[in-house]
Amino acid sequence: MCRRDGCLSLGTTMSSSSSSPAPAHVVEDCLGIVQLLSDGTVTRSGDYSSISLMRDVPIDLPVQWKDVVYDAGRGLRLRMYAPANHGGEEGKLPVLVYFHGGGFCIASFELPNFHSGALRLAGELPAVVLSADYRLAPEHRLPAAYEDAVAVLSWLRGQAAAAADPWLAASADFERVFVCGDSCGGNIAHHLTVGCGSGDIALDAARLAGCVMLWPYFGGEERMPSEAPPPPPEGDASPSAMGITLFDQMWRLALPAGATRDHPAANPFGPESPPLDGVAFPPVLIVDPELDVLRDRVADYAARLEAMGKRVELVKFEGQGHGFFVLDPMSEASGELVRVVRRFPSKRSRAQPAMASLSDPNAPPPHVVEDCRGALQLLSDGTVVRAAAAPPPFYVRLDIDDGRVEWKDVVYDAAHGLGVRMYRPAATGGAEEKLPVVVYFHGGGFCIGSCTWPNFHAGCLRLAAELPAVVLSFDYRLAPEHRLPAAHEDAAAALIWLRDQLLSDPWLADAADARKVFVSGESAGGNFAHHLAVRFGAAGLDPVRVAGYVLLMPAFISERPTPSELAAPATAFLTRDMCDRYCRLALPAGADKDHPLVNPFGPASRSLEAADVGRVLVVAADGDLLRDKNVEYAERMKAMGKDVELVVFAGEEHAFFGVKPMSAATGELVEVIRRFIAGAAA
Repeated sequence: MCRRDGCLSLGTTMSSSSSSPAPAHVVEDCLGIVQLLSDGTVTRSGDYSSISLMRDVPIDLPVQWKDVVYDAGRGLRLRMYAPANHGGEEGKLPVLVYFHGGGFCIASFELPNFHSGALRLAGELPAVVLSADYRLAPEHRLPAAYEDAVAVLSWLRGQAAAAADPWLAASADFERVFVCGDSCGGNIAHHLTVGCGSGDIALDAARLAGCVMLWPYFGGEERMPSEAPPPPPEGDASPSAMGITLFDQMWRLALPAGATRDHPAANPFGPESPPLDGVAFPPVLIVDPELDVLRDRVADYAARLEAMGKRVELVKFEGQGHGFFVLDPMSEASGELVRVVRRFPSKRSRAQPAMASLSDPNAPPPHVVEDCRGALQLLSDGTVVRAAAAPPPFYVRLDIDDGRVEWKDVVYDAAHGLGVRMYRPAATGGAEEKLPVVVYFHGGGFCIGSCTWPNFHAGCLRLAAELPAVVLSFDYRLAPEHRLPAAHEDAAAALIWLRDQLLSDPWLADAADARKVFVSGESAGGNFAHHLAVRFGAAGLDPVRVAGYVLLMPAFISERPTPSELAAPATAFLTRDMCDRYCRLALPAGADKDHPLVNPFGPASRSLEAADVGRVLVVAADGDLLRDKNVEYAERMKAMGKDVELVVFAGEEHAFFGVKPMSAATGELVEVIRRFIAGAAA
């Protein structure tokens, strides 16, 4: 029995008994929009005041739209959007099939927020956007919505074969069909992708070129860390007060009767879910907001697909929550999201042509808009081109691998394909002669570099031989493909991996003193060392002990330039233009140089007064643009009572350790580090 807007759609039969049955009461109330009563009746309200809806739909976007029925038997429609005056000689556009969110229970493409978002996608990608409605739960429990989504693709397949609709005939490139959705719409996009990849869904004249999942709505009986429900606000026990509680309620309303959150509809990796290893996936873009309670589950989904060899791009949006594109489709963050989707799939090398993508195949060739020392180029279409080898001045031609040190490469994060190069002196002695461990993160403005680059390799060889020490040089994800805080997350994952491996891996355990671990890095790597010190301090990796942190010319910056920045010549190794370029490419979308990741004392940065950072060595270079920031950092930390040592190298520029690993200045730096290590308590 279903009732909409307070009007019964089906009659009820009165009891012949003289006693009246107890009135039905509300069993589930979903945001005041859907109520499930104890007698099975469902009531729906058109009042969406519990959700932040837009009042003014943008009218200045050059996009036309119309509604089309795709399933006459069920009365289901989609809204078709196309940029005005596009098509014909201008070239066909990709087709973005979009499914709205709402926990399978609420919403429609007609809601102003979904309508505005689709307008923006169509106008700014540009693309033909098909925003489809589907049957909602609990009146129509899953798999009803999946069946409707398949019907959308079946309708599209017919359009591709017959070119019946003039809009599609004029504008749609059926070779570039992308399935997309937010929240439960992202869940639908996953299931459609699996259906196409396994051969259960045929597209014939059309081709699935990619899948875009915006904070996909997945679940599972076992909680992820981010899903721990917070205590409800005082006096508020409503489901809307707790995100995970609301999501659990929607699963109760949407899943087949009696099913748990491990049902294959909710959990792609549940005990009854079919394996995905052999399923052919197109490129997949997954957006994972930082404040979303589902963020860990979304990241886990992406990591598992990547481990299966699928082509997955995971983009995290700092400071955003679940549904941010829908809640404010005209915001700056939503604009960045549209740009992320537009350049998807984005990564290629010089030797690889771009895959079928959302960009116009007939557009002029892209041009370079950002160039980082020839190692990285960002093109006007969003493509990132990376050089196959380290460019000058990061290439050492000297034969410095003289046999004093042995080394090997291992993977520390298989999900992200991240490796570490491990070094130890060839003669390590017995157990009583264990060596300190130096964790090293290379520089490169968060955008370029690798532990395999010859200069970084040479520097680590020198550290291992001359300290002497066991040295571990970790790679991390690079911007702009992976904006911050991705690299900081990888650095933390590296230390946790080290904690678990240091005592169990014989190659390390035979030589390494787990009570003398030193975390270091240069430039961007020095920035990591600071954040790791704040997070882990001296005791946060038990049973491993971090005995000190070594920050070599750490990458700290702010909106207000310092005298050393203003005085930096255009011929310097690091100029203001270069520094600004790295910030544009690496910082979260919309962030400025006072962001807490690059300015430890910025207006939004948390106080470091109570942080137990342990012993810290800060190395600054007198000729470095960042000198004043490095000195300020050391002095302010010392003023807080931290155990901080500052060493300033006269006559040297930024990153001299990485640029000149065999120089006399680097030899002196190695000696400074050796003394710092020697000062650690036994």
